[in-house]
Amino acid sequence: MTKEVNPTDPATIPKFVDELPKPVTAKPKYYKGQQRKNYYELKMMQAEHSFHKDFPKSIIWGYNGLYPGPTIEATKDKSIYVRYKNQLPLNHFLPVDFSLHVANDSKEVRTVTHLHGANVDWESDGHPDAWYTRDYAQTGPKFNKEIHEYTNHQPGTTLWYHDHAMALTRLNVYAGLAGFYLLRDSLEERSNLPCGDYEYPILIQDKSFNEDGSLFYPDEPPFPVPVHPSITPGFVGNTIVVNGKVWPYLNVEPRKYRFRFLNGSNRRGYVISLSNDEPMIQIGTDGGFLTAPQEIQSVELLPAERTDVIVDFSSCEGQEITLVNSDEDFIDEHTRVIMQFNVCLPLKCEDASEIPERLAVSMDLHSHDAHIERHLPLTATTDDFGRPTLLLNNRMYHDPTTEKPALDSIEIWNFINATQFVHPIHLHLIQFKILERRPFDMELYQNEGRLEFTGPPEKPHNYEQGWKDTVKAEAGKVTKIIMHWKDHAGHYMWHCHFLEHEDHDMMRPILVMEDVHPVQEPHAEIQHEIEHSQEQHHDDSTIVMGNNEHTVPLLNTTAHITPTEYSQASMQTTYLEDEIEYTPQTIPLLTSTQNTTHSTETTHLEDNVEYNQLSSPLLNNTQNITFSKVEPPEHQIVRSDIESIPQPIFPSAESLPRQRIPVRRRRRWY
Repeated sequence: MTKEVNPTDPATIPKFVDELPKPVTAKPKYYKGQQRKNYYELKMMQAEHSFHKDFPKSIIWGYNGLYPGPTIEATKDKSIYVRYKNQLPLNHFLPVDFSLHVANDSKEVRTVTHLHGANVDWESDGHPDAWYTRDYAQTGPKFNKEIHEYTNHQPGTTLWYHDHAMALTRLNVYAGLAGFYLLRDSLEERSNLPCGDYEYPILIQDKSFNEDGSLFYPDEPPFPVPVHPSITPGFVGNTIVVNGKVWPYLNVEPRKYRFRFLNGSNRRGYVISLSNDEPMIQIGTDGGFLTAPQEIQSVELLPAERTDVIVDFSSCEGQEITLVNSDEDFIDEHTRVIMQFNVCLPLKCEDASEIPERLAVSMDLHSHDAHIERHLPLTATTDDFGRPTLLLNNRMYHDPTTEKPALDSIEIWNFINATQFVHPIHLHLIQFKILERRPFDMELYQNEGRLEFTGPPEKPHNYEQGWKDTVKAEAGKVTKIIMHWKDHAGHYMWHCHFLEHEDHDMMRPILVMEDVHPVQEPHAEIQHEIEHSQEQHHDDSTIVMGNNEHTVPLLNTTAHITPTEYSQASMQTTYLEDEIEYTPQTIPLLTSTQNTTHSTETTHLEDNVEYNQLSSPLLNNTQNITFSKVEPPEHQIVRSDIESIPQPIFPSAESLPRQRIPVRRRRRWY
């Protein structure tokens, strides 16, 4: 190591001195004595890795001892089988917090691999409680299979596999347990996109280092707690690592290249653009190809989000182009830089690749087909040790399952982000479409339990138009998504993909239920009413009251409306205050007569709930709660009550006045 280079100080680390590596491609092997099938074995091992030419080698954990892990290439509708063997040491080299659930009474090192974005049976999904220790000596309660079966029944796209062990994900992924899974299909073959040497998967992560070049991860938060080691509410590193190298470079020819960008960081978000202000051509998102390529100047990626772009260097010969990060959170002069492209190689042959005019055929979901609309708050509280804890639907990980979609049903989920921060929300199994975001009065919601919209619905960003499995839930907004639960039933998850949040209870189970038939909406009967609803208008400020005397309207629009159209048309749906009665044109949300996908399902809480002074009150108000009744007649339609919008518990008169966290402190602990 050069003397003047200090791995702890980014200002001393030379940039663009290591070439960007392309992850190796995994090679299949075959079962002995069975039919020839694509079978892979990846061993999770401790190894040494060079992050920078001027650093000593660092200990990492990698699949086959590599960071990133080997890229698995698969073909649509052709099953493969993968066994992830835990050959790791019995002790972690990063600080383990034993006060977290599962970690408290389980072995120190546990793993289970999740194929992020995959349409897969739950037993091969990588459930956080399907963990196992070295050589399967101990296994978690949901462990069923040593070999994961990936049927690949979904469009071609950029997936990634990473560790998902409960209460250890943040450490295991940071240690290096992540890799690409590229699913290809016939559409990709026909599209003549840049490929081979001109296609790069790009894994972006941030890391910090100790003086000896080893990975640094904090063993306590930036405020005093009675636990050591303790989880921190969010980790951001002071260097940017791309495909395992700190601020690398890539020499390119003056031609088109395809880059599959993945944010694999624990907490940091990126807004990616080119320093020469040239546009990128986006061709895909988390779930696959767009219907048509589109020019974008930048793309925002929160942890786990992916984007598929083409960059045309044909007019940039001789230029040095920096891949820039303009995200404003935790930014400095060093983390504004990701890597560099040097357009210095001679053109080997004519660039015959193309950017097609059309890509995937549109397969949109329509809001008027939804059976259930769920209102799911994102809130904050403190745990037994006084540490901030983020919650989904006001519940912790181990609480009973409340999200139980029926197989082959369409649902709308509304994430009501009542925290001060954005959260990337990931749903296992399915890909969804973003319908809209809408700002609301957070103070009113926190203090009085009323959801009042303060502006019109906002369309998804231009780079969010395709299928997604992770969405940015913005602070102070309701983020609305729509999804189709199909192909598989069983135990899945939804969670924040800030890994420290996920490990500290911002994760909830999903139970996809078979042989449960949700009530279908009688479209023929309500068509006239839907058409009339187009004529309704309202002010930007809309209030949904938290009493149980009204039903929750499903935001209906004309038949066969696209998500973009829906974002505009939904502004015409009437939400009403106490003084205004619902118009007959508003169509109530329909639920299952078997009451199996409970949009109004509420878990009763204890009367004596300690009021959280670090944030606004959180838990559901159990006063005056009633449930949807299931009437005996077979064809009775059950309507969801408006109390399905979860409300915070109000502080009692004896509680201390609510204290808001100063902006500076908020930033530190987050």
